[in-house]
Amino acid sequence: MAYANKEHGGKLVRKFDWLPYFSGILTIFVLFSFLLYPISKSVILSFVKSGEPMDLANFTLFNFENFFQSISYQKAFIHSLVVSLSVTIIATLLALPAAFAISRISMPFRNILLALSVIPLISPPFIGAYSWVILLGKSGIATHYIQSWLGIEIPSIYGPSGIILALSLSYYPYVLLIVQGSLAATDPNIEECAFVMGSKRWRVLRTITFPLVMPSIAAGAILVFIKALGNFGVPAILGGEYYVLPTMIYFQVHGYFNLNGASAIAMVNVLLTLLAILILTRLNKGRSHVTVTGGTRRSVQIKGRGARIFANTYCWGLLLIALTPHLIVFCSSFAERWAGTLFPTKYGLANYFRILPEVQTPFTNSIILASLATVICVVFGTLVAYTSVRRRFFGKWALDLTIMLPFVLPGIVTGVAYLTTFNSGLIVLTGTSAILVLAYFVRRIAYIFRTVSAAIGQVDNKLEEASAICGATWGWTMRKITVPLVSPGIIAGGILVFATLISEMSVTILLYSARWKTMSIAIYEYVIADELLDASAMGSIAIAATLLLVFLSSKIIGKSMAEMFR
Repeated sequence: MAYANKEHGGKLVRKFDWLPYFSGILTIFVLFSFLLYPISKSVILSFVKSGEPMDLANFTLFNFENFFQSISYQKAFIHSLVVSLSVTIIATLLALPAAFAISRISMPFRNILLALSVIPLISPPFIGAYSWVILLGKSGIATHYIQSWLGIEIPSIYGPSGIILALSLSYYPYVLLIVQGSLAATDPNIEECAFVMGSKRWRVLRTITFPLVMPSIAAGAILVFIKALGNFGVPAILGGEYYVLPTMIYFQVHGYFNLNGASAIAMVNVLLTLLAILILTRLNKGRSHVTVTGGTRRSVQIKGRGARIFANTYCWGLLLIALTPHLIVFCSSFAERWAGTLFPTKYGLANYFRILPEVQTPFTNSIILASLATVICVVFGTLVAYTSVRRRFFGKWALDLTIMLPFVLPGIVTGVAYLTTFNSGLIVLTGTSAILVLAYFVRRIAYIFRTVSAAIGQVDNKLEEASAICGATWGWTMRKITVPLVSPGIIAGGILVFATLISEMSVTILLYSARWKTMSIAIYEYVIADELLDASAMGSIAIAATLLLVFLSSKIIGKSMAEMFR
């Protein structure tokens, strides 16, 4: 029970403190109303034909039968699997050598390298997707030189090859940062014992090093798979007629407004995600290793000339290729005349001046929506994090799982859930800012929850106990002691949430209205209209704003940008 000691008439009495229970009830209400209920309603709607009321008598497998019998849906299902698996494999293969090189080979400027590796993660992939057309399109810059110098006919950038290329280079940092952090934290004594026993480096690498970090490799790979499976922007821009599940969901909503069919496709997407998580769990079963001890130290760095040349060439070369689309976006934003030539013939600020009147409303909308969602995330996330860390209660694991569920599920699935829930009934929010703010809040609450949970876990609860003994209520203790101590984590988490919401695409594409068009939608419309220079100017603004905010967040929390995404 929650009581506070208070002196009354010379006696020390115990006063009931209702705030912890209020926060608990609020947590349950919010999680049920804006997370569990929308997802549950979307699941139910997938078993009802379009136009029929949600009634037990109307339950049917029609939508799923239609999905698996339709050739177009079957192709989209296979395409999603091909793209997601290919991106996962390629991103993992690209990231592992880089992670090992940064952790175990003597390299200068490794912290700068890791910080720059975050840029593909914080820049929405769809912003850089259209720059691949400038590079590798039929008349692209790279296409011209490859054909002129090497005589090689490269495949079209439109279709699976373009999607896989763009997503692999955007998502490989997930595996890189997770595995590099695990390698850096591993106690080197095990490897050194193997060397003493006469094992060669490749054998140690194969039998000890990578098996020890296999859970981290699997975690990074599964994160890439989920991100690739739910990505809408890149397939929409580079896919052509190569449709995947998110684009089919978009067509069902915007083409036919068939929410039942869209829910069924979303459920297939969810099942693939859950299957991937199940496989990860099975792979990691029995692979628990404790290698980080109180006396851990950094591994001996490889200083051979050949190894250093490889490490620097590979890591910096891979980063340069991954950042090339973003550099192209930035350079293209200054191109004023670019027609029929390989490179622009005139540079200037005309694109920025031209989009200035048009960008004001989307930019303002993005700021307003992201700000409101961030404030809700900070207040609610802090309460939930405190409850999870400081209170003992039955089902704590369920609370953690519920909070993290929207982060694991593809964003477009959350969009479908909100559209099916708040399009009719007692509360109608479609077309308003509220539906976007709530969807953003649900999608990003995990950022605040994890950041603040870690910060609260580092604060000794004896400070709060001492405050309670002195007669302070729980609310006073939170306001005067706990929140000030964990404020760097709260502020940094809030900035990170705000930064990642400015260019949010997967949820927005289903829930926005003409009144609440955001930056990401404006950029997407420019690309669809083939106004790439204007899209580049607006994309440069979005990337710069996001990068600046994440950098500011890293400084406040005292962590590098790379550590914030591990």
